[in-house]
Amino acid sequence: MSKTGYASVRNLVMFLAITLLWTWICGFIPVILGLTGTSLGTIIFYAGGGAPSVVALFFVFITYPEQVRKDYFHRCFSFKKMGLKWPLFTVLFFAIITVTGFFISTKIFNLDMPGMDWLKIAVKTPYMIPVLLFFSFISGPLNEEFGWRGYALDKLFVRFGFVGASMILGFIWGIWHLAWYFTPGQTQYDLLQSSVFKAALFIPETMLLSVVVSFVYINTDRSIMAGAFVHMMANFITSQLLSPYSADFGTVLRIIKMVFFSILTIYCMVSDRFKEKVRMQLETIKNSNDSG
Repeated sequence: MSKTGYASVRNLVMFLAITLLWTWICGFIPVILGLTGTSLGTIIFYAGGGAPSVVALFFVFITYPEQVRKDYFHRCFSFKKMGLKWPLFTVLFFAIITVTGFFISTKIFNLDMPGMDWLKIAVKTPYMIPVLLFFSFISGPLNEEFGWRGYALDKLFVRFGFVGASMILGFIWGIWHLAWYFTPGQTQYDLLQSSVFKAALFIPETMLLSVVVSFVYINTDRSIMAGAFVHMMANFITSQLLSPYSADFGTVLRIIKMVFFSILTIYCMVSDRFKEKVRMQLETIKNSNDSG
């Protein structure tokens, strides 16, 4: 199969368009028909949540040559490829951000303590931690990462470079959540009810988070599993363990996350060692495209 068969711009655009439209249609139908909060509305809303992964898998099976398809699934499911070093880095990175955010929010700005319902469950019943992690995994990484990092990122890397590709994908990832702003019970909805500024911060935060995910992705030789792990820990450590919390607390934490993410982004832009890793991975991607 030729390069245009699976690595073309047309396929990438189609993947992004179908994914966004599918999610937005499912997300906005309950809002338009007044079904938010009902069982039917909830089913329709969540039917769009898995679009990135489902659409990506369709394109992988239909357009990828066998060798490239095998490599894709190896990068999705290989614990060996992900390794231990970068998952540990991920946990430590988000733990430091959370502790910093907690201290600044409560001690400097005197904001109310977060409810930390999940954290209380984890402390009182440690055997429930795998269950909490499972819910964290299915609430984002499983539904999305076969597509965002698995399908789209490499194709964007080739055309826009590391930072450009990560930011573009992060923007798409952010606006993919558009229907969340109009759906009660979602974090984005609560932010919008508080202020447009707080709601708007979600987009640049997601763009910078995308750089963090890409950073680990490159350092694990493009392990899709490692990218999904970063996504999961970002949700689990900096949000789900602390919930519920006020919009003001969330905004301070969001700004602190953006500061940490920005520092890592600058490192990616100036580090010759990391830029060499990116160059090597780009060569691998291009060679894979040519061999297809």
